[in-house]
Amino acid sequence: MLNTNPKRPERKRKHHISCYLDDKEYIAYRDKRSKTYYSQSGYIRKCVLDKKITVIPGVRDLVVDLKRIGNNLNQLTHKVNTGEVTVLGGNLKEINDDLSIVWSSLSKVIGKVK
Repeated sequence: MLNTNPKRPERKRKHHISCYLDDKEYIAYRDKRSKTYYSQSGYIRKCVLDKKITVIPGVRDLVVDLKRIGNNLNQLTHKVNTGEVTVLGGNLKEINDDLSIVWSSLSKVIGKVK
């Protein structure tokens, strides 16, 4: 099918599927997927292609923390670029402290995997 909408790029994956699960199947799927950071589509693709799904305890929380820190950094960068903020001392210290905590947590998680 030819894409005629210039605002929406053509999809790389063109085939949509859906399926029905009974309660037991759905609970098993939900529990297994909830231990990963994959989207529903990503998880199903991994399963279909027999790709190994490695679950590392604690990584999901670290990803959330890193996204939060990145968002804070983006907000500060935007304010500096617009001239709204010129002094960042305290804010940068908070971000640095948060990053130190996340790196420490990441080291512990990596230690569990080895």
